[in-house]
Amino acid sequence: MSLNKQLEEKLKELEEMSATGAGEAYDSKYAFSKDDEDEDENAEVAGYKKVKESKFKQFAKASFLTEVSYKDYKKDETATSKQKVNQSIKEVNSRLLKIERIINHNIKLKTEEGIDNKQYWKSTRGSLYKISERMMRIGEKLRKF
Repeated sequence: MSLNKQLEEKLKELEEMSATGAGEAYDSKYAFSKDDEDEDENAEVAGYKKVKESKFKQFAKASFLTEVSYKDYKKDETATSKQKVNQSIKEVNSRLLKIERIINHNIKLKTEEGIDNKQYWKSTRGSLYKISERMMRIGEKLRKF
């Protein structure tokens, strides 16, 4: 049998396969639910109970992922000012950890692959300079905090 014919048969076989496997059912009875209201709040999946996300956590996500005005942030009554400050510091710390990991991985990759600064794109050098400046400003603000 030719290689092309084998490849065609494999592709045909893949097209006929179900996304869940050979006749398997989906693990969640709400896999295709359009809204969260259909879900049973006390439902257990693999021994874990679903917990509701706190209102502050929802607001924090919205305020960090989208631009929310300071006025709206301050007026929000789902958390006290003290809670907002503490949760925000926790969120910043978490994100900085992720950033630090990215930097460490890329320093290691750069070293292992023998990439020097001359091989950076022009935009990359500019971005590194801007990041450095931003980090200096953030450091100053943290000291004032």
